[in-house]
This record gives sequence, structure tokens and C-alpha cells, in this order.
Amino acid sequence: MKSVLANKTSPGWLGRAVRNRDMVPLALLIVAFFVSMSLSSSFRDAAYLLKTATRYMELGMTALIMTFIVTAGMIDLSVPSVMCCSATATALLFHGGMPMELAICFGILTGAACGAINGFFIAYLKLPAMIVTIGTMSIFRGVSQIFIGDKSLGSFPAWFNSVEKIELFSFGKAKFGITLLIFIIAALLMYLVLHRTSFGRKVFAIGANENVAIYSGINTRRIKMTLFIISGIISSIAGLMMMSRLLLVRYDMSLNTEIDVVTMVLLGGADINGGRGSIIGAFLAVLLVFIIKTGLIVANITSDAQMFVMGLLLLTTIIIPNIGRLVQARKDK
Repeated sequence: MKSVLANKTSPGWLGRAVRNRDMVPLALLIVAFFVSMSLSSSFRDAAYLLKTATRYMELGMTALIMTFIVTAGMIDLSVPSVMCCSATATALLFHGGMPMELAICFGILTGAACGAINGFFIAYLKLPAMIVTIGTMSIFRGVSQIFIGDKSLGSFPAWFNSVEKIELFSFGKAKFGITLLIFIIAALLMYLVLHRTSFGRKVFAIGANENVAIYSGINTRRIKMTLFIISGIISSIAGLMMMSRLLLVRYDMSLNTEIDVVTMVLLGGADINGGRGSIIGAFLAVLLVFIIKTGLIVANITSDAQMFVMGLLLLTTIIIPNIGRLVQARKDK
């Protein structure tokens, strides 16, 4: 009798896979890597992979903090626009005569201010995060376009240009740059905060059931405000990294990258309804998106087709876990 009950209540392999969502991006990453190797021999070259990966670390940084926000049951679609707005502020202040070091500080403060605006409307006025950030997404980018128009701003100090090319160490021809190190350190710190601190537990509690979190004594408004301010700061740092890599700033910088960031977060195991998220999963998902997009470029797939593939991948990340839950629920009956 005990064995019958044990077999009925113990989850099968599908149930375990659904619960351990980190396995999904890991499995897809392995498949995508071998498929990409079959498309191009470049994927057997560690030097090529490390060099190409740097351009995805900027969005990877934003995907890490977005994991916190989605886990708390919200979303921030204004992240790429905050990147652009912060970079624009930095460039304008520098060209206005301010030292670059000080201009960078003000650029980061601009990102924090953008995050605070989002946080105020969402945390204190209780407006839907998706609606607010869709609106501010257009506003922040519109501000950049008002100030610089269709021009591009460049001619930054030599020490600021191409920061991603700064080498920390190398393995033969494979060179490990500072951008990758920043991303790895950010992932480690955010993992510790989300999964090993009381702040992280409060984020999970808010996403699981905000009313219960409030009755438990959690200051949900302060947590939400903090998350969006940090999101603004991280986004501004990512914007400065992109600005350094591109050697210029335009109003359309990081345009239409929202779907990439959201895909990374959801593919990494975060639940769009909140209450579930994984920094390890997000880290793996960033690598997966890098491999897929690089593979598509190597295969000469057009940008429109790339958007189709990313959209399909996004839908897959939402559909598969739900199918898994339904199948497992029927098995448990």
C-alpha cells in the first residue's frame, strides 16, 4: 500500500524538470551550441566566442536585475530606453565641458532617476508595471531624441573607448575581457542577494502573494521602489558599456531589444506571474540567446527572421512549463 501511494505522489522526471527550471536553458544551450557548431567552425574557436560574447553582456546585465522584478510579479520594459537615456545624458554633459568621470556619475544618477519614476508610479500609485514601463519606454527614448535628434555623439576620451577590449588574462588566442568579468561578478552578487538574503526572500514573497506579504509585515512599496531604482542604475551601467563599445551615442541605441531581455528572463526560469525566478537560469539564458543569435548571424539569417526566432523562443519558454504542469497534474490524479 505504501509503495502504491509513493508511486502516485512522487513526481516523475517531467515534474522534476518543471520544478528545476534551470535544466531547460541548460539543455537548450547544449543543443544550440552543437547546432551552431554544425553551421560554422567559428563555434569551435574559443577566441571568437569570447570576443563575440562581449556585445551581449550589456543586455545580460539588465536581464539579471529584470529577474528580480519579474520574480516580484512585475516587469520593466523601459530598460533599453533607460540605457539610451543615461548614455545620452553622459555624452551631452561631456560635450558640454564636464569631465568624463563626473559625466559618467551623472549618467548613472540619470538611470537611478528613471528607475525612481517607474517605482513611484508602480509602488506608490499602484499602477500596472507593464503599462507604466511601456509609457516611460517611449518617454525616456523620446527625451534622448529631443536632445540629440538624428545626430550621433562621439569623440570620447581614449580611456573610455572600447573598454570591452581590456584584457584581464588569456588562454592562447582566447582573451578574457573586463566586460565578461563584470557580468560574472554581477551574476554572482545578484545570486547571493536573491537566493541567500532576507531581501531576496521578500522579493519572492511579494511575487507569490503581495497581500500575504503585506500582512506579514513586508514593506512592499519600499522593496518595489528599491528594485526599480537598482534596475535604473544597472541599466545605466549597461548603457555606458554599450556606449564605450559603439564609440558613440544615438537615440536609437539598444532599440527593440526588450524582447531579448524578457526572453532571457523567462527562459531562465522566472514566472511571468511572479513568485519564481533564478539568477543561474538567467545567466544560462543569456549565454543561450548569445549562441542562438550568433548562430543565426553566421547562417546569414535576416534580422526579421531573427526576431521571428526570438519571438518563437519566448512563446516556447512560456508554453512548455505550463504543458509540463498539466501533464504532471494528470499523472498525480
